[in-house]
Amino acid sequence: MKILYVIGAFVFLVFCAGKNDMPKLQGTQIRVVNKTNESFTNVVLFSMKFEDLRPNDTTAYKALNYDQLTDDPLIYCSIGDKNYARYLKIPDSKVENFTYTLDSIHDGILYVGSIKEN
Repeated sequence: MKILYVIGAFVFLVFCAGKNDMPKLQGTQIRVVNKTNESFTNVVLFSMKFEDLRPNDTTAYKALNYDQLTDDPLIYCSIGDKNYARYLKIPDSKVENFTYTLDSIHDGILYVGSIKEN
């Protein structure tokens, strides 16, 4: 009877491992730091929702779950009724912690920095 459980578990694992629609998790943790004097709402990074950021706030780290076929390589955020977006470099999967910094806004352009933290 135990052999049937082992075979069943093995078949289940092989079936699940072959699924292409399963999310691909990377070991990288990402966060956002607001270095401006502005309050940002609707903060979305790589299609992942983050909490609103007041001046000098830092979000908690989140596991980067990025799929290039369905997610945007962007950060989106708002100040009042004005929306901002910026293309970002996706950190290498070998990077453990990565911080994106909202540095400033000049002439309607959001400037974003980054810090690799290994």
